[in-house]
Amino acid sequence: MTRRGHTTRRKPGEDAKTRERAARALDLRITGATYRQIAQALHVNEKTAYYDVQDELGRLDALTRQQAERLRDLEMRRLDQLTVALASGIRAGEPRAVLAAVRLMERRAKLLGLDAPLQVTGADGAPLSVTIVHQQVPE
Repeated sequence: MTRRGHTTRRKPGEDAKTRERAARALDLRITGATYRQIAQALHVNEKTAYYDVQDELGRLDALTRQQAERLRDLEMRRLDQLTVALASGIRAGEPRAVLAAVRLMERRAKLLGLDAPLQVTGADGAPLSVTIVHQQVPE
């Protein structure tokens, strides 16, 4: 499928060449080349140079999102394992186990983006600095 939604038949290896060109276009853009310079270097028109750079950025963004999702899944499994390990202490009401579980819950909420950011402002509308102090549970 082309950028404009039309289907075309491609020669074998054409996709690999296009991806190589897109990667080269992005490298040139990163080094400060204009789209005109990229187009000249790669023997394409400026519009193709622009789309090559955008396509490569999109591919890298998708790859980064996939990697971040895998890392998030790994961290969630670790939190699950830690929660299971604390279960008997939590049921027994051990303060340290309960506090550790609360911290795990806070980490899980943060990792999943469940807690909305809280912005506190003063009378003049400027943000206030807030410090949250956790009380240590005596042993």
